[in-house]
Amino acid sequence: MRVNDETESAVAQRLDQGILHGLLGRQLRVTYLAVFRTIEEQLTGLGITPQQFGLLVIVDRNPGARQTLIAKARGLDKSTLVPMIDRLERDNLLERRPLATDRRIRAIWITERGREVLRKAVPIVQKGDDLLRAHLSEGELAELIRLMEKVREGLGVTD
Repeated sequence: MRVNDETESAVAQRLDQGILHGLLGRQLRVTYLAVFRTIEEQLTGLGITPQQFGLLVIVDRNPGARQTLIAKARGLDKSTLVPMIDRLERDNLLERRPLATDRRIRAIWITERGREVLRKAVPIVQKGDDLLRAHLSEGELAELIRLMEKVREGLGVTD
């Protein structure tokens, strides 16, 4: 006999997870994934992922930036960034152009279609962020941001 999905979910939630429940990193990840999945589902309708949204924002705000600078700003290595740019270029959302001062270096530019997709994506992502904020007072939100910054600083991670 197969257990229906609702019952299976309820049973899964009762599984003893030992140390996992108390791990701060796991709590952050579970929260992040809950919001990420909601945003991801909605961005799929625009043909982009949350990671690609972030890349479009950076390129839109920094037209003509080099791939290496974009990779550093996004905390990505070149082997991750290049396929993302390839796909967005294939979908006519970004384009590579030779850098004016050194034609061997490619600069990344957002296309008009990329701007149009970005305009539609911003409210979707903002709504996802609003889901996080909705359960916190202004003071709690400020404290949460301060504490996350403190943790990142302690880990030597920059924004």
